[in-house]
Amino acid sequence: MISECTVQITDNKIMMDVCGINHKNLKVLEKIADVYVSGGAEEIVLKGKDADKIKTLLEQLINIAQAGGNIYAGLIEVMYHQVCSNSDVDYEDVMKSSINIAKVHKTFQPRTPMQGKLIQALSDYDVIFSYGPAGTGKTFLSVCYAVNALLNKEAAKLILTRPVVEAGESLGFLPGDYTQKINPYLTPLFDAINRILTPEIYAKLNAKNMIEVAPLAYMRGRTFENCIVILDEAQNATCRQMKMFLTRLGENAKLIINGDVTQIDLPYKVKSGMVEALEVLQDVPEIGIVEFKESDVVRHPVVKKIINAYKKHEK
Repeated sequence: MISECTVQITDNKIMMDVCGINHKNLKVLEKIADVYVSGGAEEIVLKGKDADKIKTLLEQLINIAQAGGNIYAGLIEVMYHQVCSNSDVDYEDVMKSSINIAKVHKTFQPRTPMQGKLIQALSDYDVIFSYGPAGTGKTFLSVCYAVNALLNKEAAKLILTRPVVEAGESLGFLPGDYTQKINPYLTPLFDAINRILTPEIYAKLNAKNMIEVAPLAYMRGRTFENCIVILDEAQNATCRQMKMFLTRLGENAKLIINGDVTQIDLPYKVKSGMVEALEVLQDVPEIGIVEFKESDVVRHPVVKKIINAYKKHEK
């Protein structure tokens, strides 16, 4: 059934944020929904089968714009699918989450609702699991949060680690000490740090030994205190390694565990420690768990299609 409705927006800035430059956001809505959208001086007119759904979506976008959130095509697509599935996600709340790194004059806002939930979880919990496909922002937001805590003196050290799953080459054949050997495995974390910090600030933190690199296997016997520890590629940790890592938590410490349980590189019949931990700890209220889906991918649009294609093939 064809229906028609209007959405009133009297604030010019809010109208610009919602419609986008040259009405690009409205064009996205027309592309993904069965609706004709036209923007006027103070109202947006909707015609089509999805008019009522798009009206609901536009009202949510207005709330996000009023809260200072960033509106972009990928977010609109995610919200449209959520509206169609009658999801009760509070977009206004999660999209208000942001990481403001005053020392480098940068603010990182969530680009999807799940990124907003991750930012909230990083603030609310001392142990946080985030898992899902590549390109959803898990590692970058974790590093953003940790670096900001370092600069604000809320943590004394950032420790970067990951399980080393060898693929044809042994760490023993790589040059240097163990830190130099594992550095190539932590490139995504260093890329995130370099994107956030200036070379001068990064050098100062390094000189003060505030950023430490350590293989997961070297964690036994340690207690993490006054620090933030990021365990990346956690799906490749064994069950024993994961239990060992989680029990290192000390005073004023935070453990951030990131991974993609669809890309496990462990030997056949070796269960992933992350998979087990998500099963064992799902009902522990003091632990934050954020699950990302294909719809949360924020890299090039074709990445989302690649992930979906592989998912269908594997089924």
